[in-house]
Amino acid sequence: MCCAHAQGTTGGAVASCQQAVEIVHEDFDIELLGEGRFIQAQNVAYRPLTEQGVRALEQMEFSFTPGYEDLQIIAPHTLKKDGTRLDVPATNIMRGQGAVNGSGYQDTRHITIVFPKIEIGDQVEFQAIRSQNRPWFPKMFALSFSFSPAMVVREATISLTTSRDDMTVNVVAAGLTNDSDRTLGLKTRRTWHYHNEVALKLETDSVLETENGPRWQATTLKDYGQVANLYQQAFRDKLGITPELRILAESLTKGVKDRRQKANILYDWVSTHIRYVAIVLGAGGFVPHDAAEILKVGFGDCKDHVMLLEALLAAEDIKSSAVLIYAGAGQYRIPSTPTPFAFNHLITYVPEFSLFLDSTARYASFGVLPSDDSDRGVVIVNSGVTVNTPDVRDPSVRAETTVVLNPDGSADGTTEMSATGEWAAQYKAFVASIPLDREEEFFRTYLGLGSSGTLKRGDVDDLGAIYRFSTSYHIDNFTNVPGPGALPARLGFKPFSFSTMIGGSYPASRSSDYLCPSGTEEEDLTLALPQSIATSDIPPSKSLSTDGVSLQVEQQRVEGNKIRQHVKLSIQHPGPVCTPAYYAKVHDDLGGMLRALNAQLLYK
Repeated sequence: MCCAHAQGTTGGAVASCQQAVEIVHEDFDIELLGEGRFIQAQNVAYRPLTEQGVRALEQMEFSFTPGYEDLQIIAPHTLKKDGTRLDVPATNIMRGQGAVNGSGYQDTRHITIVFPKIEIGDQVEFQAIRSQNRPWFPKMFALSFSFSPAMVVREATISLTTSRDDMTVNVVAAGLTNDSDRTLGLKTRRTWHYHNEVALKLETDSVLETENGPRWQATTLKDYGQVANLYQQAFRDKLGITPELRILAESLTKGVKDRRQKANILYDWVSTHIRYVAIVLGAGGFVPHDAAEILKVGFGDCKDHVMLLEALLAAEDIKSSAVLIYAGAGQYRIPSTPTPFAFNHLITYVPEFSLFLDSTARYASFGVLPSDDSDRGVVIVNSGVTVNTPDVRDPSVRAETTVVLNPDGSADGTTEMSATGEWAAQYKAFVASIPLDREEEFFRTYLGLGSSGTLKRGDVDDLGAIYRFSTSYHIDNFTNVPGPGALPARLGFKPFSFSTMIGGSYPASRSSDYLCPSGTEEEDLTLALPQSIATSDIPPSKSLSTDGVSLQVEQQRVEGNKIRQHVKLSIQHPGPVCTPAYYAKVHDDLGGMLRALNAQLLYK
């Protein structure tokens, strides 16, 4: 993450294998110490249910940031099913002094614990004492936990102790039960309980939004205006327009009068010239570097990108603001309890053009947001206003393909691709990821053994609205000639899937919300067959539609021994997430579309 120290799902170390591990107990005891400082004691017992769970618990890593936090791991051990306790030896507790890797830089400290002799049904147990000695933001306390219904939790408790001298703490607890408050002297202790005996089985692409599930949120902030003010203070001294910044902005926009075009040019420059890396040094999860420093070093994280772009725009008298956002599935709405830790990314808003920009999305055109930024609740830092980013519903991809089937059963083909919107950025990244010296290996992997091909990449650095690239390829042993036989529904090079777009994993039913992208996919295919092959009747053309989804499949014979196929899929969902009720309504119709796409051409 580029701009937040995460507070999230309980059982965080094992949350990625929810069906493989259960929480026997997980108890949090939090005491406020004033001025935003607090101490948190965590008492944990996890039990592996599968071999995957065993692997997840064999080695656990904990991290903290010196100068802000202290962390102690106390009495880690394995508790065997027969009651035998195996303490973790000192040699199995390793402490790291920070990390530097290819994707970023951080000065966090790490404690890695290797638990001995874990088997299914055992427990790993430990206590963790975390002290927030210096708050991330002055005199502010905010903390939250969420519980995944996809994990069995036998017992979890959260206790919060405050004193009369503490700032007022607002607590929201949904799906938890609470005990009566206990007051002794100047201190009050409140306790909440949660348990979940049956884990929800998640379908592929399921979305469990934190705000809809069981959760505990506490904060001393009143609203997101105060959250914005915290970031305003953190960003205040980072936007100085130095002579170097002004000269760069003027040189890039020289002779350009249109203000939107100026903003476009400056966005393109930051996107293509400032390398994106994650940097968390000290409070670097929240505090960016100076814009001038970012320009000098040529790299930075999301906050740094935003600071530099804001400074360059300001040099041309174009106002902009940083925007707090949670990028990725899991949080489309801003949590009801205001907290600066609800966000993991920063983007830019230009009010003059009502545009959101993400210059870390390396290949995205001006004004195009990646899907991870689309239709999210955000906070505009300069104003404190909460709004939603636009929904990405109009990307498109089109393939024009010609495949010639040879008498020996091999095939030769060409495909010309074009894409717009967010998908243009995705295809640029896809093509750029293929090493120049490994194109042949790419075609063998994609089209099968004996395949070869060439790739005309287009200009991946051009951030225009349309991206075009093309391929030429040869496929050995493509089909059985002479027949009889059937040609597969998927012919040639097509790096997208109508079927996946329509149905995802197409489960029989869904019990939770799921990702349902929108956009238009289209292919024109011409198949030339050798004269020695005779085809039976070609599959009939079909035009199918259901709520928000339409599919056209047209096939016809043309001159000579050629078949022409046109497929167009158009999906317009009202948002990026669909409900189980919607899925139940359209499931059968989607199945009809999938069958139409799988129709095969028979030959002899």
